[in-house]
Amino acid sequence: MKRIIVSFLAAVVVLAVVLTFSRFITQTGEILSKTRFNWYEAKTQKEIENGNALAEERLEKKFYVFVNGIFLDVGYDWDGVIYVPIRSISESLNWQANWIPDLGVIQLVKDEEEAYVDIVNFFGKGYVSLERLEELLKFEKPMIHGGNIEIYHPGVRIASIDIGRVRRLTFYMDGMKMTDRAIEYQGQQYIPSRIFAMSLGRVFRYDATQGLAYIDDNTIEGIFVDGDAYSTLEQLKNVEDTGELTFEFRNLTPSEDQLMPVISKGPEEKVMALTFDDYLGDKVWPLLDVLDRYGVKGTFFVIGNSIEANKELLMEISERGHELANHTWDHYNNHTLTDDEVRAQLISTQVLIHRYTGQKPRYFRPPGGYYDRNMVRIAQDIGLQTVLWSLNSTDADKKNSAGRIKGVVTQWAHPGAIVVMHLNRETTVDSLPGIIATMKDRGYRFVTVSEIIGKQ
Repeated sequence: MKRIIVSFLAAVVVLAVVLTFSRFITQTGEILSKTRFNWYEAKTQKEIENGNALAEERLEKKFYVFVNGIFLDVGYDWDGVIYVPIRSISESLNWQANWIPDLGVIQLVKDEEEAYVDIVNFFGKGYVSLERLEELLKFEKPMIHGGNIEIYHPGVRIASIDIGRVRRLTFYMDGMKMTDRAIEYQGQQYIPSRIFAMSLGRVFRYDATQGLAYIDDNTIEGIFVDGDAYSTLEQLKNVEDTGELTFEFRNLTPSEDQLMPVISKGPEEKVMALTFDDYLGDKVWPLLDVLDRYGVKGTFFVIGNSIEANKELLMEISERGHELANHTWDHYNNHTLTDDEVRAQLISTQVLIHRYTGQKPRYFRPPGGYYDRNMVRIAQDIGLQTVLWSLNSTDADKKNSAGRIKGVVTQWAHPGAIVVMHLNRETTVDSLPGIIATMKDRGYRFVTVSEIIGKQ
């Protein structure tokens, strides 16, 4: 009987120790083994790698889409069906394309005609089957050959110069490489007009029925090269105020600088960087107040197309001592963009952040973590180092409560953690006091991305 009692008491003691130990782990996080931290970091990295592999596989079979000889966009073969971007093609044929979020469809409107179209939403870009678009827009049956889709519609057929027959140049804006596809033709230097406009955050469109190109509502003069509109710098300045921006043509030379590493984690010190991604908006103000209350500086990876309407907020973020970084202009999956489009997404965001705050961002985070070595090179040529994360707060999932977010961050916190969080989420704001207080109790300091990278 004594043995039973002793064994029982011993079991109770062991259970108490286990429960205390488990509570200690949960509350302090210091006992979590390096093995478990390594497992979590490897899991996070694997999720990013798997996402990129899936995107590359999904986008492997691509087609360059031309309308009346004008290059518009890129389509894809998905499971034996060709899908093309609905907005760029329909707008080039003078249809108005409106996104109806409540219905999850695109509304097409032209004169008295109207249609509602179900789309495949691939990371913010709407696609529809080529067959369905042919039916909606009533163009001739497209020709598909050599990786190109040729769509013909009543209107002007443009004459285009072969880029292989002219001298290629590299073009820079404010020291940032915009394109390797500038040219010299008949003694004049030309720039791809669409990429120039996008790099300034302007709206560019084609009227493929007339063979015309527009920046905002202004017709631009120029020539066509491989289906792209090209203009001289003077022609572009006639329709766009470039202010104090500087421009330079250089001989075409490959970038030979050593590729900077992609950063996802800081040093093995008790420091943590809180980073906040996405669009600026009114819900960011409470976030700033929480960070101020606890004396924490964060790094804000901003989407460029939200800046103009929220420039006072952007300036306030900077004035409060936070770091600004680049999260592209439109938050597209970069795998769906051409090299020049990726450059334009980054340059346009750089230009506005610098214009309104004086800060020149040094870091770029690819939306969703979708990137490859080529994009790292493109960002580097613009002056940006690519930054990912080592700890996903899970606040992007709207089902997660503030308590859940706090639990994830404090459970998996580790030395040098770069935490990804998001703007305009009340649960994120509500989770921060608990995260900051808990981590400070553990002896952690909160730093910006620049500070955490500078420690390596």
